[in-house]
Amino acid sequence: MIKIFVILFALIAMMYSFNWVTSFSGEVLFILGDYEVKISPLFFIITSITIIILSVLLWILLSYIYKLPRKIQGIKEARSNEKVQNAIINGLVHASAGNANAAEIEIKKIDKIKKNTSDVMVLLLKAQNASLKKDNLALSKIFQQMGEIEITKMLSYRGLYTISKNSKNPKKSIELLKEAETYNSSEPWVIDELLKCYLITQNWKSASEILDKKLGSKLIPRKTYNLHKSIILTAHALLLEEPNPSESLNLALEAIKFNKNQIIAAIIAARILSEQGEKTKAEKIIYDVWKSVQHEDLAYLLSYINPGISPKQRVEKIEGLIKKTKISGIEGDVSLCRAHMDAKNFDKAKQVIEKYLNENTSRRIYELLAEIDSNLSKGNAKPREWMRKAINARYDTNWGVDDFTSDVWLPCIPDTGEIKSFEWGDHRIKSLALDDNYLSNFSKGKMLPSKRLSEQQHDNDVENQVIEVAEIIVEKGSKTKPENIDKKNNKKKKSRTPEEIAVPDDPGVIEDEDIHEP
Repeated sequence: MIKIFVILFALIAMMYSFNWVTSFSGEVLFILGDYEVKISPLFFIITSITIIILSVLLWILLSYIYKLPRKIQGIKEARSNEKVQNAIINGLVHASAGNANAAEIEIKKIDKIKKNTSDVMVLLLKAQNASLKKDNLALSKIFQQMGEIEITKMLSYRGLYTISKNSKNPKKSIELLKEAETYNSSEPWVIDELLKCYLITQNWKSASEILDKKLGSKLIPRKTYNLHKSIILTAHALLLEEPNPSESLNLALEAIKFNKNQIIAAIIAARILSEQGEKTKAEKIIYDVWKSVQHEDLAYLLSYINPGISPKQRVEKIEGLIKKTKISGIEGDVSLCRAHMDAKNFDKAKQVIEKYLNENTSRRIYELLAEIDSNLSKGNAKPREWMRKAINARYDTNWGVDDFTSDVWLPCIPDTGEIKSFEWGDHRIKSLALDDNYLSNFSKGKMLPSKRLSEQQHDNDVENQVIEVAEIIVEKGSKTKPENIDKKNNKKKKSRTPEEIAVPDDPGVIEDEDIHEP
């Protein structure tokens, strides 16, 4: 509507202009040297307008001719881009379907049209195909290219980190994660993976700081934070128990504050406190934890807090724990059974433990009965019978979580660094191999029983050895009994000392590069 008014206004203006011009009489004089040209005003106006229009038309024509090559090039590029986009789509479809060869054909089409292109979609296609072909070298180059593009920079960090992680290179992994953290400190996956790396390298201090950062960024619920914090503090306490008992004690006590059911932290704290002469505090910690969760080593450690007491008094200590807390169960009875055995009350030991004889009896019960009967009567065939039954007994009590079990308590899954709360109980699932370097740092003083075969090892070995073991038990008799306590050092000459109960005295020597940030 507005255009119509404008056009009408222009026409009216032109009409009035013509009338105004024609109202003038006279001529327009042009002097060119010796020549004079006279024309009417109207003719002059018409001629001037014509020249302007022709000039404009000529300019448009010349501009079109000038821009024509660019337009032709633009058309070619548009067609090329269309072909590239089609190739990208087809390539992604093939790569997603697992057809690396077909995807490679589409990539070659793209490279033929656009050599050395840094198009994000093309790089993504190449990365996916290289990953499909497991070509880490090509994949690394592609991710490095992505690092030069702002929009894919974080993707570059993640890709390079994944390659480093899969190649079992924790140092390089941490370096990449730190670079990514510098670029974007609030990226959730960077924080999570940094935590895993610190857990794998046993850098407990840094792991604790990262966990605090997760809580501050609201990336983890408070309840989960408390549990994970307790696990990390306990692992750190294990590491420092021998070189720095005071710091280890502080860490263990802090771990208990975050999680009152942390068995390992309770044992560490009780052991150190007892060594420092704080017997009452040590006993209180054991009592408090026992009310929530039980472990035979908690009760057995209680009996050794006061050095020099008799085996009978150690039995009374454990009985007092069970009576005051009104909690026994298999863990309390096993520890009481062992205390009776130390006191050479083998009849009472058997009475305590034989009530667990049923169709679901575990190996450690049969092993205890074999040892008891070997001491009650030399030449008795009963130990051999118990050991035979142990062959087919269910997998014994150990530390487990999800699909993993371990003979020692662990703060995380060693291969992945995923923080987990390993719990003491009966597990018949896949066992973590103890020959791993990570595990060895926790296995110096294993939780009881001190030596336990994995399910696979047991199936392969115990059948061939059980008769021999039973014969040794029967023949040697008293030699298999627990030896006396060295009162001077408050240690047994054979297993079951406070130092050997529950936690590693020495979690293993870890090189500086393994426990400190690179």
